Amino acid sequence: MPAECVGCGAEDQTLCQECAAVLRRLTCSPFRAEVAAEALVDVSGESHLPVVAAGEYRDALASGILAFKNHGRTELCLPLGRVLARALTAALAELPGRSPLTGSSLWLVPIPSTGSGWRRRGYDPVAMILRALVREGRLPEGVEIVPVLAVRARLPWNRKHQKSLGRAGRRRNVHNTMRNRWRSWVSIRLKANSRGVEVLLVDDVLTTGATLREGAKTLTESGFRVRGAVVLATARAPEKCHENDD
Repeated sequence: MPAECVGCGAEDQTLCQECAAVLRRLTCSPFRAEVAAEALVDVSGESHLPVVAAGEYRDALASGILAFKNHGRTELCLPLGRVLARALTAALAELPGRSPLTGSSLWLVPIPSTGSGWRRRGYDPVAMILRALVREGRLPEGVEIVPVLAVRARLPWNRKHQKSLGRAGRRRNVHNTMRNRWRSWVSIRLKANSRGVEVLLVDDVLTTGATLREGAKTLTESGFRVRGAVVLATARAPEKCHENDD
């Protein structure tokens, strides 16, 4: 099928050389992004959940994520997988007290798509990107992908899209919407393990942080030790938040 570059519209290319270079520049230095998400920090500025973002949601990164999620451009899972791999490497470097020599595994738990998202797209974007990491051998040693989370079914009149809601509405909309998809005996076994299982959540775009916080709460209640999260992009860069406050 004919294709256009998602960045500039050049014909017969998924991502032209110039836009690919822009994408690499935007994501070459992953950074901590939770201070830009009000659901992940308290009034004193203390972080509830460390989050590493590959880049800011703009330019080639924004157009690539948008085309991949909403326009069926699934061939973008490979370049976006490489972007996520850089953020994952940075996040692992920030985990205190963790070494591959300890033999402890780390689980990557993707934030699941909703049922309506599955039906609209036909695939789960975050899960597809993580599978691309495995195919290309970019998953670090001792790290496993384990889809523990699932979205609770809701009645149609109780479903609202996050994009249409404000900050407070987003928090209410995701409250108690996730569950541990495993059987209860697994959760009991994990709680009996004093060391616990270390987890990094994975999502595409960080906005208010409400979804990540709900996922972390669900896993913590099941006995997991949530160490942080990794995202492809943050809608609001921390530096810009500080500039606006001034």
